[in-house]
Amino acid sequence: MGKINVLDCTLRDGGYVNNWYFGFNAIKDIVKKLEYTNIDVIEMGFMRDEEYNMERSVYSSVEQLEKIITEKKDNVKYSALIEMANYFPPEKLDNFNGKSIDLIRYSFWKRLLDDGFEYCKAIVNKGYELSVQPTRIEQYFKYLVQKFGELRPYAVYIVDTFGLLTKKQLLQYAEIADKYMDKDIALGYHAHNNMQQAMSNVTAFLEQGMDRELLIDASVFGMGRGAGNLNLECILEYLNEEHNTNYSLPFVYDIFDNYLHKDYLRFGWGYSMAYYIAASMECNPNYAMYYSNELKLSNCDIYNILSKVEGSDKYLFSKDKAKDFYEKYI
Repeated sequence: MGKINVLDCTLRDGGYVNNWYFGFNAIKDIVKKLEYTNIDVIEMGFMRDEEYNMERSVYSSVEQLEKIITEKKDNVKYSALIEMANYFPPEKLDNFNGKSIDLIRYSFWKRLLDDGFEYCKAIVNKGYELSVQPTRIEQYFKYLVQKFGELRPYAVYIVDTFGLLTKKQLLQYAEIADKYMDKDIALGYHAHNNMQQAMSNVTAFLEQGMDRELLIDASVFGMGRGAGNLNLECILEYLNEEHNTNYSLPFVYDIFDNYLHKDYLRFGWGYSMAYYIAASMECNPNYAMYYSNELKLSNCDIYNILSKVEGSDKYLFSKDKAKDFYEKYI
């Protein structure tokens, strides 16, 4: 079996909860404590084409990250994510210099697959390691792993965008990747916990014993939008027990106590009936967030609306669209 690596995405995916306002000193200390935990990959946040605020884990240049990664630790990769939805011009991405991030993860849509390929090529040409993060991988995953494998990325991911993948579906995608992707490319899995399946899915994924490096995303206490992500503390405990790893969990507890607990009490995140219903209907979880938090609808009403939503409307959320469905069906 290949090496299992864990990527912490608290500062990036967790930032959906608090608009990425962790605070500059907190960001530095969270990174340091993740290093002490022995996390394999630390995701520093997003790169976006917007004015930089040092209190947020959103960056407009890799140079800004050098002030946080003051002394890089051996055996740790430092990463940031660029998403097609918030375009970051590739010409603003400085060449890799060894002082900042090592890895860039790029998230893109199926309908702009060719554009995504060209952007990924630009990342590689700048000297960074590349991780391919496709959204909604249904029906094109085989083509994707073959196409993007040409770029020799560090990793290609199975991203459970709406937290609805069953164990059977996940393992089918894993089988496709393992068959059609070179063995020196890592296979990653990014779970969302909308249907309380993140931990059971990831253990099934790991138990396949694939002969390649595997990469698992998680965040402290599952911090993330809506139902959140795989809990970092849970997967680290599992790996320590089942795979004889040496992750130091007290530093994870310290991150939660000192920096995240207040956000949890203020904003909250995690499993709910509304997020489960959205996932079971194969709908964007933002519908559940809007209907439960803003319109204060009952779960029965949410089900009655989402059971009637069809086609691309399931995935492409907007408040105007959600309000129209509410007025039409309730």
